[in-house]
Amino acid sequence: MKSDRLLDDIKSRLDIIEVISDYVELKKSGQNYKANCPFHSEKSPSFMVSPAKQIFHCFGCGAGGDIFGFIMKYENLNFQEAIKMLAKKAGIKLSEYRFEADISEKKEKLYAIQKEALNIYVENLRKSKTAGSYLAKRGITGEMIEAFSLGYADKEWKSIYEHLKAKGFDEPLIAQSGLVFSGEKGLYDMFRNRLIFPIFNVQGDAMAFGGRAIDDSMPKYLNSPETPLFKKGETLYALNVAKDEIRKKDYVMIAEGYLDVIMCHQHGFKNVVAPLGTALTAGHLHKLGRFTKKVLLVFDSDTAGIAAAKRSIALLFEHGFKSKVLLLPEGDDPDSFLRQNGSKAFQGRLSKSKSMVDFILGLKGDKTDNVRTAVGIVASTKDLILREELFRELSEKSGIREPVLRGESKGYGQEPRHSIAAAASKATTFFYSEDILLLSAIVSFPDKAPYIFDNLNMDSVRNPLVKKIFQEIKPSADKVSMTEMLSVLGEEEKALVTRLSLSPGFDLEDIDKSIKGCLRKIAHYEIEEKIKEAKSTGDRQRLRSLLAEKQKITRAV
Repeated sequence: MKSDRLLDDIKSRLDIIEVISDYVELKKSGQNYKANCPFHSEKSPSFMVSPAKQIFHCFGCGAGGDIFGFIMKYENLNFQEAIKMLAKKAGIKLSEYRFEADISEKKEKLYAIQKEALNIYVENLRKSKTAGSYLAKRGITGEMIEAFSLGYADKEWKSIYEHLKAKGFDEPLIAQSGLVFSGEKGLYDMFRNRLIFPIFNVQGDAMAFGGRAIDDSMPKYLNSPETPLFKKGETLYALNVAKDEIRKKDYVMIAEGYLDVIMCHQHGFKNVVAPLGTALTAGHLHKLGRFTKKVLLVFDSDTAGIAAAKRSIALLFEHGFKSKVLLLPEGDDPDSFLRQNGSKAFQGRLSKSKSMVDFILGLKGDKTDNVRTAVGIVASTKDLILREELFRELSEKSGIREPVLRGESKGYGQEPRHSIAAAASKATTFFYSEDILLLSAIVSFPDKAPYIFDNLNMDSVRNPLVKKIFQEIKPSADKVSMTEMLSVLGEEEKALVTRLSLSPGFDLEDIDKSIKGCLRKIAHYEIEEKIKEAKSTGDRQRLRSLLAEKQKITRAV
């Protein structure tokens, strides 16, 4: 599938709610927004818009898509015309974009540039007494320096740029790497006289860098700009080194900075990651969800830390995560606390982490407002069992009866899962066959696509629409995204994808079990057809073989 940076950039600047609100009056409905469909006549609203997924779908007429699909249908424009219109609305100049024939080759060269820069920074640190002295003063050991590939950018203005040029890299590519910036006299190094924190993808490839000033230079921290390799809102520092420990412990600690993460790892807390100078986003959670659904937020207890924790915990529960909060003493972060108090004291703090309910009810301010905040978080929780537990806990600790809390939740928060399906049933009966459920799994969890395609015989897919979608996305199964799917599919396929995005048809909390069950059933259907054929032809040897194969199927997936 074609991945287009222009489409992603337009979407990053335009929110689908704002775009559609220019044409349709939207009203909040749980996590989503609803309205009477602008594409067909109806009395009861069945047109849904999801801000979290940036898509729309009408359960009445089946129309669905992203902002490009909406503008094309409403304004009667073709795809290129819709791009031009939305790019203008987003303040993007199309002249600044060009479409490379081979995106993957370009990315490989950009990764090579990052690796080259990494080697230079690491070597610089070995030679620099100033940088080495700074790290020693901060208590960072040689083991951590090596584990995190820490480096140093020297004071020269063009050392990285000139090194990359000497290695034969093209200047336009160097300019897109995030390692240089353009000044009056050409290109200059982005990082100078800074401690360098390489930022790796989950596979361990360097894709960007963070730099901390070791003198009085401002800003204190500087990150690479976004590039074709690096999306700040989707990247967590140290996930590449923490992922195994996160899986092992089945929870992740989220701190706020590079040194917080490194100091935690140094003291044996190796399941710690951090966003890169941004608030926690749905993109971050999508990456984390592959490893765990449990999060411990570790923030400072000052006003900014509390606000960040409050914002993050709401997002976490909305996206199906369980979360607790650890607030360190005011003025402390994990780095300073561990250096001054050690791992035993930090472990003691961890054991006293607060549940979401305790954290929200313990905030300064009006108790009623805090209860309402907690109710909103509980109402948005996708896990129905967890939601029941939270309502019970909130009732016990607030002293307010459960029926009152549940009544309050009806004004906002998430609708029950069946409500969207009920809206769909008003218009038409929709059958969730196994192949549709597998497509639904890919729509909700794109990282599951390689596993599904590795275990699925495409000839066994009975639904022609699903089969067509699978054939389109299978070649790029390891990088499936909603943007790419919607950019290559036809109207009928888009409608099915957006419908499944809003109404998955299965329990999102047990996705792996659901996928295996569907694959087993499809395999059973296939083997049963072969058994019937063998019986009708009297081929006993083949029949015995097929019956043995049928017994193995349940263990094959």
